[in-house]
Amino acid sequence: MAEKERYRAKLKEAGLRHTLPRDRILALLDKKNAHYTPEEIFKKLRDRGFDVGLSTIYLNLHVLREHGIIQEFRDLHGNTRYDGWTEPHVHLVNLENGKIEDIPLGDLPELNLQEVVSAVEQKTGWKIKDFRIEFRGAPAKEE
Repeated sequence: MAEKERYRAKLKEAGLRHTLPRDRILALLDKKNAHYTPEEIFKKLRDRGFDVGLSTIYLNLHVLREHGIIQEFRDLHGNTRYDGWTEPHVHLVNLENGKIEDIPLGDLPELNLQEVVSAVEQKTGWKIKDFRIEFRGAPAKEE
């Protein structure tokens, strides 16, 4: 129940109505290492017994992304994926199999990302609203 109330509050804060499809999408995406395509979201919700259309999934993903509740990114194969995990994190992308893993910023040495953002803003004249950090590589081979 607390999870549902958290999503309701998040939607309300963004000026959005709480709906069952939005609630179910957020519940699916608000987990570490959950980076699904719209089709994967559709299948996972259907497999859990939720009767929701693919067009409803696409519409709600668009709305949630536009309001900053979830993030959209492309994987190594160009597929659009969505990330709703709210803890600050970076992505670790395995170049061998395309798997994406979340690394919480709290697990990394302290970085002053605000200094980096300020430097970019000063150099470009832009106002940065959001940024993503992605590391790409593969597991080290044991010798």
